[in-house]
Amino acid sequence: MDAAEEPELAVCHRHLKGLLSSGDRETFRALMAQARHLTNRSYETSLYDHQQTFRLLWHHLDHVGHLSRLSQEARSRLASGRASAEESEELELFLTLYRRITAPEADESRRGHL
Repeated sequence: MDAAEEPELAVCHRHLKGLLSSGDRETFRALMAQARHLTNRSYETSLYDHQQTFRLLWHHLDHVGHLSRLSQEARSRLASGRASAEESEELELFLTLYRRITAPEADESRRGHL
């Protein structure tokens, strides 16, 4: 594939440029915005661009340990019953994604111990 055939990654490049200067909370908000783009099929550019952006943000937040901490906080927040309907919806979406994405890793680590 030459440069002319490569898909445009405008959204991904925009987030890549700001990744190191953004805090984890801001990056998480961007991650959830990408999740909403993907689940609602409302793309600023293309499906591929938003998928790559989601992967970039997810891997960054996972690498710094933010996703693990946030999954614990999200479960506690939902269990408390103090989250608004909108916040609960977002937390549930995150936890669903977290379980689905991290489940294969857990399965792999269990296989190694059998």
